[in-house]
Amino acid sequence: MPNTEQSQRATMDRTTTSGPPRRPDLTGLLDVLRSEAGDDAGGRPSDTALDALRGSGLLRLPVPAEYGGLGGSWRDVNAAITSLSRVDASMGIILFLHHAAVSRIIGWGSEEQKKRCLTAVTRDGQIFASSWSEPGAGAAKQHIATTATARADGGWELSGAKTFTTGAGVADLYLILARTGDSGPATGSYGQTNQGIFVVEAAGAGFGVDGVLDLAGMRRSATGLIRLDAYTAGSGDMLARSTDTPTVIGHPHVLGLTLGAVALGVAETAHDLALEAARRRSLMDSPLYRHLLFELGSRLAAVRGVVDAATRPDGDRTVPALTAKVFASETAEAICRGAQEIAGSAAFSRAHPLNRLAQDARAVTLMGPPNYLCRELVTAGLGTL
Repeated sequence: MPNTEQSQRATMDRTTTSGPPRRPDLTGLLDVLRSEAGDDAGGRPSDTALDALRGSGLLRLPVPAEYGGLGGSWRDVNAAITSLSRVDASMGIILFLHHAAVSRIIGWGSEEQKKRCLTAVTRDGQIFASSWSEPGAGAAKQHIATTATARADGGWELSGAKTFTTGAGVADLYLILARTGDSGPATGSYGQTNQGIFVVEAAGAGFGVDGVLDLAGMRRSATGLIRLDAYTAGSGDMLARSTDTPTVIGHPHVLGLTLGAVALGVAETAHDLALEAARRRSLMDSPLYRHLLFELGSRLAAVRGVVDAATRPDGDRTVPALTAKVFASETAEAICRGAQEIAGSAAFSRAHPLNRLAQDARAVTLMGPPNYLCRELVTAGLGTL
């Protein structure tokens, strides 16, 4: 059986266009993550792991060379996210959301915003996060309470609170969704056209983190609460026009960036553990367990296929990206359940890696857009499956 991690690195390292080589070095980061496996008491990655992430080159992987990046493709990014998620899905989620934010800066930022924000990533190793969710806002983020009030100097004053912000207290820069109160049609397909997206600095006055949540899955993802108390955003901190906000929110999917890449990493590790447990428990002589392993392997192959397909078509890749998110996360859950059956009762203890992986897979199904909304976006607004 081929080494899947080596295969993913080969995919990630492949250069398809001229320019600087796209070769992030994952070795040190993966070594740190392996050494910290199961250490989730703090609800966030360690400073050592974050330093290793900053030093790996992964944060600047898709950034164009003119801004100091490696010029990698979004297929490269998905492969990198999978590689991290094989060892630590929480770090994979942090990297996914960082690149989702970076993609919005690349695709929708002004030249000044690109120079400022992308250089902060490539030169200073700063990490991005996105903060949309609020209690009662709904999955489509069409009823948020956080406000952005225009100032006489052209800037904005942001006030409100956000929950389920992954990377809270870890990220240096945040894309914050806030209600601008602009007139005109209100509703978009995801978010609203009377909302704006703002670049917010964690070091700025008025920004605060109110702790991280005690989650069942993605326990090291630093998912928590942030607040904005009259935070002053400059005139150049609003990303695109408010009328474009729904399109900007969905931009990563257009590129083929998919949370299915995280689920794939989880599924690969669960499959490896199933094989290991079957050999250790001398189950390979049983046709029942051999056939179960075959089913797990075939499902894993299907997940690899749909995640790879997310970046294959030309043009708008939203449908394959959202489809990959749904299929990969739900199939990863099934692979984890099968692996637990093979491993036996020990796999249901809190400390067992398969229990953690099963919770991580479940978390991916719930992360935005959650799977039911992905189905709605694909079938109602973006064509049919």
